[in-house]
Order: sequence, then structure tokens, then C-alpha cells
Amino acid sequence: MTTFFLVRHGETVWNKERRLQGWLDSPLSEKGILHAEQLAQQLQAIQFAAAYSSSSGRAKETLALLIADRELPCFYEDNLREIFLGNWQGKTIEDIIGTYRFDYELYTDYPAQFIATHTESFGAVTERAMYTLKNIAEKYPHENVLIVSHAVTIKCIINAILERGINQLWAAPMIEGTSVTIIERLNRQWVVKDIGNTKHLI
Repeated sequence: MTTFFLVRHGETVWNKERRLQGWLDSPLSEKGILHAEQLAQQLQAIQFAAAYSSSSGRAKETLALLIADRELPCFYEDNLREIFLGNWQGKTIEDIIGTYRFDYELYTDYPAQFIATHTESFGAVTERAMYTLKNIAEKYPHENVLIVSHAVTIKCIINAILERGINQLWAAPMIEGTSVTIIERLNRQWVVKDIGNTKHLI
């Protein structure tokens, strides 16, 4: 059985500014760094066979803090990146609402009705992420694997495994910065064990 520890990257400067990142990037904030260090302490007792992260800088930065002095093989995957947000990337939510209110409200409130024009679709994110997880599971069929990714990407993974419709994509709980979602793969079957756990922040 492969056990994946899916971690969302720590809070970034743009997260604080309510600015969408997508495939653009910004560094971790002080809080993001602190929370990643706290999670690293919680994960110390867990033996990982490998660590993967999105190729985005904020995910790489988080992974570096999580593995600290561990000697682990590390891999960076474009397929674990956040959803591509096209014209919205780098803009604040307020600016986006001012220009794209209808589309943004569909994205946030009615995801099943959201039509990707300048952005990536939720289906495309799901396909690339699940393809990558399957390949990792085949490489490490009996081990723990640490993965640092992004909120929408992790939500898409959860939704796919639970076989839920896109209309349930944003179902609680939220995927907070440095939260941990645990999934398992055994005999080609996927199981979600925990979603968005932040007990290291208590």
C-alpha cells in the first residue's frame, strides 16, 4: 500500500494580499514558513521513501522546510502545479470581481457550471494530478510518500477519489496552508483517510 501525505504549500505573500497565483508565484510569508516548520516537527516520526512537489517555487520552498535534514530523493512535477488561472493570475480577487464577476462567481460557487476559457478546467487538473499519483504509487507500492501541492489540485484529487461531481468540489473542509490530506492506494483502489488536517497548528 502506498500512503500519500498531500500537503498544501504554506501561506504566501500573495495569499495574504488575496492575489491569485495559479502558475505564477510568490514566496512564503513569515506565517507560511512557521507553519511549515511546525508541520515538519509533526512529520518527524514518519519514514518517507520519497518526496515530490509541484514545480512552483512556493511548493518547493515548503518541501525544503518539511524535509529539513532528511536525505530523501526529491522530485518536482509540473503535473502537481496549481490550476492555471489565465487572465486572473497575479490579480487580486477584488480586481477579478470588478472585471470577471460572473465567471468568478461560477468558479467559486457553481464549479459544475464553470466553463474554462482562459483558464484550465477542473477536469484537466484532475487528470494530470491523478495520472502522476498513479505513477508514483507504482514506483513506491509499499511506502509513504510526501507530496507538496496546491489547494485546487488537492481538492480535485479528493473529488476524484470520492467519485463526487464537480458541483461538490469545494465541499468542506477547506485545504488550508500546510494542511495534510492522507490518501492510500492498494490494489488499484484509492481511499481518502484524512482531509485538510491542521492539528500541527493548534
